[in-house]
Amino acid sequence: MFRDVRRTTSTNDTTPLRFFPYGSETELSTQRTLFIHLFIYHPFLRTYVGVSFNMSTKKLHLLSHASLLIEIGQLKLLTDPWFLGTAFNSGWSLSPTPDLKKIESVLGDIDVIWISHEHPDHLHFPTLRHIRSFLPERVKVAFQDTNSEKVFDALEKLGYKNFLKLPHMQKVRLNQHVEIAVYAHRHLDSSLAIFDQGRFWALNINDTELNQNDLSLIHKNFGSPDILMNQFSIAGSEGIPDLLALDAKQVLRKMIEHHKALGASFTVPFASLVTFSKPDNDHMNSQANTVFDALSAFKSQGLKLVLLEIQGEPLVWEKGSLSPRNVEEIHTKAEQFYRSHYEQSTEETDPLEPPKDRTEVQSVVEKRVVGLKKKTSPLLFQQLKPFRFKVTDWDDEIWELDFHKVRFSKVQNSSRYDIKINSQPLWFAFKMPFGVQTLGVSGRYLFHPDHTKIPTTWKLFRILTSLENAEIYLSLQGILSRPLLRWLWQRRSGIMSQVVQQYKRFSS
Repeated sequence: MFRDVRRTTSTNDTTPLRFFPYGSETELSTQRTLFIHLFIYHPFLRTYVGVSFNMSTKKLHLLSHASLLIEIGQLKLLTDPWFLGTAFNSGWSLSPTPDLKKIESVLGDIDVIWISHEHPDHLHFPTLRHIRSFLPERVKVAFQDTNSEKVFDALEKLGYKNFLKLPHMQKVRLNQHVEIAVYAHRHLDSSLAIFDQGRFWALNINDTELNQNDLSLIHKNFGSPDILMNQFSIAGSEGIPDLLALDAKQVLRKMIEHHKALGASFTVPFASLVTFSKPDNDHMNSQANTVFDALSAFKSQGLKLVLLEIQGEPLVWEKGSLSPRNVEEIHTKAEQFYRSHYEQSTEETDPLEPPKDRTEVQSVVEKRVVGLKKKTSPLLFQQLKPFRFKVTDWDDEIWELDFHKVRFSKVQNSSRYDIKINSQPLWFAFKMPFGVQTLGVSGRYLFHPDHTKIPTTWKLFRILTSLENAEIYLSLQGILSRPLLRWLWQRRSGIMSQVVQQYKRFSS
């Protein structure tokens, strides 16, 4: 028998307030109606009893690397399309390689393309140019609201016309049933939260290095997602080979930390389906995690990881269901697919580019330093010490970059160097706005064995060039610019913990 709840409107009134099976027909009818409303609409019961009468039918397809096709009811959302060619100065190739014809056949009715950040394995301009003709005119491109319009400007030149700015941690409605929100991280990355009928259904983390404060903010504001999509392997190199194995283990620890902190039902590993494809970075392949490494790590913690096959069958949620109906079947097929893929992988590399002209590289390096010096506080810029490059395809010549004199010149009668690198990736690093970061992500360089940590000068230079690419300049004028101040205010929730996170990394 259920316990009576006494009325409290009067100290003398002890009439039982009856909720369950006894009382008049009128009372019973009222009680049944109250119970049904609680069951359907109370968020606790919807989450923990496992039923939601309003949840849409959904499908989750993995097309390639970090590209997902998400169907929620009639809405189709495509994420981070990279279907052809290479990325990061030809340092990354897709593995497995998707069937482009199959992909083209499903792009005709896409409603929204979400781009997580500017890394070329997520914002891949050759792919976006290629698929534009297959997409409907109405398609919208969604991207985080930043201090710059350059991403939308570049996409407009490719023929895209409709854009959707996503403010940090604010829900944006896509249709009657679906909302999305981004959690922006630092000046580059972002994760995508997807809501179906108000329920936090999925969080696409991809490359975002969410810290404990980020996780707490997401959980506090949005709750626990049913599923996570997360990167499962290394995405670059610090130029010190001995750190690669530690980095790979850290990625798995991060996945588990995200899963536990957010209370997800299961995680889908993705965004690491690549191979390092040049002779000067293929050593990284031996240290990369496989989906089976991630699966083993999750099993050891009693957590659920679900594999999706590239261009395989999707996970399917029936209307009103909180769990996919075919999860075991899809996971088993994906296990077989990846087992076959890893057994057959040969890790063939593409040839190195021809050596670049010395005069051209010298001009490019000095021009980049001149531009950076103008936009950076002199007090900060003077911390950059002379740095030496051993250029392997220039007969192992040693070249020194003097930041203060803005001079890149050959060093005579010395074998001391800081970085060993080929001339083409050296040229690319200084020629392209995101070149220095591309060098790190591609891993096409090595520090001298005496460097057991990243040299301070290179750390600072990497930070300055990364901020410069985001149109953030560490000078008094740059810090006080109106677009930056607006961006900082919008990002005030979470930004300080991310700055501290980067400072700790810089200091280590």
